Amino acid sequence: MKIRKRSVAAIVLGLTPTLLSAAPKASVSLVPSVEGIVPGVPFEVGVRFELDENWHIYWVNSGDSGLPPRITWKFPEGFTQGEVVFPIPKRHHSPGDIVTNILPGKPMLVTKVTPPSTISEKQVTLGAEVAYLVCNDKCLREQAHVGFDLPVLQPGSEAPPANKKLFKRARRAAPKASSKYLTVVAEGSPKILSPGSAFELVLTIDIKRGYHIQSNKPTMPSLIAADLFLEPTKGVEFGAPIYPKAHLRSVPHLGKLSEFEGKIKVRIPATVDAEITGGPLKVGGVLRYQACTNKGSCMPPDGVAFHWTSSVKGSGNAAPIPAEKLAAGDAAPERSSTSAPEASDDKIPVAAGGENHGDVTATPAPTDSALEPGTSANDDDLESFLKRLGPVGLLFGCFLYGLFINATPCVLPLLSIKVLGFVQQAHESRRRTMMLGLSFGAGVLVFFVLLGLLAAQGKNILQFPTAIIVLGGIVMALSLSMLGVFTLQAPATAATLEAKIGQEGLGASFGKGALAPVLGFACTGPMLAGAWGWATQQPPQMATLAFLFTGLGMASPYMLLGANPNWLSFLPKPGNWMITFERVMGFLLLAMVIWLIHPLIIQIGPEGLEWTLGFYVALAMGCWLWGKVQFTMPAGQRWRYRGGALALIAISALMIYGWIYPLGPAIKRARADLLAGTHGGSAASPNGIAWRRWTPEAVEEVVRSGRVAFVDFTAAYCTVCKVNKKVAVNTKEFAEKVQEIGAVTFRGDFTFGDPDIFEELEKHGRGGVPLNLIYPAGRPDAPLVLRPQLTKSYLLEKLDEAARLGVRTASAHLEESP
Repeated sequence: MKIRKRSVAAIVLGLTPTLLSAAPKASVSLVPSVEGIVPGVPFEVGVRFELDENWHIYWVNSGDSGLPPRITWKFPEGFTQGEVVFPIPKRHHSPGDIVTNILPGKPMLVTKVTPPSTISEKQVTLGAEVAYLVCNDKCLREQAHVGFDLPVLQPGSEAPPANKKLFKRARRAAPKASSKYLTVVAEGSPKILSPGSAFELVLTIDIKRGYHIQSNKPTMPSLIAADLFLEPTKGVEFGAPIYPKAHLRSVPHLGKLSEFEGKIKVRIPATVDAEITGGPLKVGGVLRYQACTNKGSCMPPDGVAFHWTSSVKGSGNAAPIPAEKLAAGDAAPERSSTSAPEASDDKIPVAAGGENHGDVTATPAPTDSALEPGTSANDDDLESFLKRLGPVGLLFGCFLYGLFINATPCVLPLLSIKVLGFVQQAHESRRRTMMLGLSFGAGVLVFFVLLGLLAAQGKNILQFPTAIIVLGGIVMALSLSMLGVFTLQAPATAATLEAKIGQEGLGASFGKGALAPVLGFACTGPMLAGAWGWATQQPPQMATLAFLFTGLGMASPYMLLGANPNWLSFLPKPGNWMITFERVMGFLLLAMVIWLIHPLIIQIGPEGLEWTLGFYVALAMGCWLWGKVQFTMPAGQRWRYRGGALALIAISALMIYGWIYPLGPAIKRARADLLAGTHGGSAASPNGIAWRRWTPEAVEEVVRSGRVAFVDFTAAYCTVCKVNKKVAVNTKEFAEKVQEIGAVTFRGDFTFGDPDIFEELEKHGRGGVPLNLIYPAGRPDAPLVLRPQLTKSYLLEKLDEAARLGVRTASAHLEESP
């Protein structure tokens, strides 16, 4: 074996520690993620270190010196554990140019434990012996014997979670499988290796547009360097990484900064040991980085795991792995029984001394290239086609989406008012018609920009109960106007007065344009969820441009008709038919009020919805009182009527929402009910399926236990979500398929804009609901991302596909187990 430069000094420093001190420098404990054990249901166990200030332990690859912790598990018979997840390490420089990879502070090493399907005892004891090296300016060997007792729960029950904050912190500290700021792809050249040969590991880092990461040599000590940590790979010697030239950028008051942006390549020279036998070879590691926006806002440091699988041609006992199997990621390195750390099967470091029991559920299978995390399972739909066209295609898709909004039932009744205005104006002033069209278009564009700013923060205007009540009131007032209850126009009492007031004003046209996209966005927002999700993850300028294009698509027909009123010559002249048309549209708007306020039953409760209907009665009375105004009345009398109408509406709103049924406490109660499962949590659907409340931890636990998980992200205001449930999810066939493949169903309700759900939506390229995911068994990082609109046949087909992938994953692990 080749020995690295400085290895003698490293061995002396790492293996010849100072005499043990009287007081240990680390407090070690073993903590479970549950309060009880359900037979056959996996749970997590963490080895938690609390280190004295300025002391550290070592990562799985300790570097030039040191030793990683060695864990010897003490589990009852039948219990198996997976591989140990290490936190992202930090680089430490010691005198003599010795570089180590350390874990300071309170690191926790986590493993997945699977109990047997039957347990006769009422309580079991799990323990571990932990041997570790803790260092500061000196190194000390320490040992800890840790453990805990847990009761055994009834099979099929759900174990209450324990130590939630500790495990949540451990997941944040661990390397991620993917990042929304960059992607890392590892490739080796050549692809097939031979003993004694040299090869090069190439990491392609694609940094998202609008962001950059600090280079490997930042110009300021407070910035986090891009740093590569390689897991130890038996039989491979790595050289120092070769980074590309950094981009230097001058920033006022800071000077020059050294950054990477766009797509870069990092090259790592390596050599295969001449004595290695043939067989599979897997290289893995972690890229630690700090992402910043081009405006200077920097995110917390994070890490992304990567791996590359190859094979070594040789004459040893292990047969070479076929290239096609390697390409599919099905090969796994042979396990060693020695205490030396080795590379893992899924980018997760293995603790020294960890034992592999061939557990088929603890280790996720490598992902297929077509099913990388965050990718869509449907490459032939419109969303995927537009994505392949790049930004231009997505902007064009946003324009088409805006154009399509005009034909939806949500917008059509409101736009009928505009049609009536065009009919009245088309035979009169061309200039005025053009101004009305432009005013309507301006209203559309302004509101789309506001919607874009909300969407970029994961918000939809219909997530706010107050906004729904106000919008419902506006639409109701418009409907009452079209039904003749009141009018803002004067009666035809005098020719001059009629000519002056009988025409639609620019302000009214602007208001109608601003209201139209609100209704349209609520009804059809998810139609191009992928394009919208892409837009909301871009820099603010690009996101604003995307929403502007959507607004242009919606406003373009009216702006064009306003500029060319002759195109309206085919419309009939004003007459009695307009009154009938107006009344019919008024009733349609009343139906729209019912649709618009229906989310309130979840957002403020059934009683809140009842009081809202009472407020709308008062609003209708106020509109009627306003309609009593006649322009022949004295000015004082007119303003008394108007003041009385406004006072009636304002006092009713204050009494109902400020005193009788305060909105603030009602929203808090509804949100608490939602989290408790009263609305969309552990509830049953019409087809008898019991839905669990979505959490990332719950889904991962189910998937790693060897079961398929179906996740439905929805919201009370989402029309497409309701259609999906009606035609696909709440069907007898779906329930039978779920039972057939043993799937577990989860539901995440985005009605109140849950930030955890929004983070999950962004992770999969969506800006809003619906989002449906199917996780094959053993693949927690590679769900099938379904298209926004579901059909029964499509949903059943994807469930079957997930079941097949899960079977293949389990089979691959069984073949690899000793």
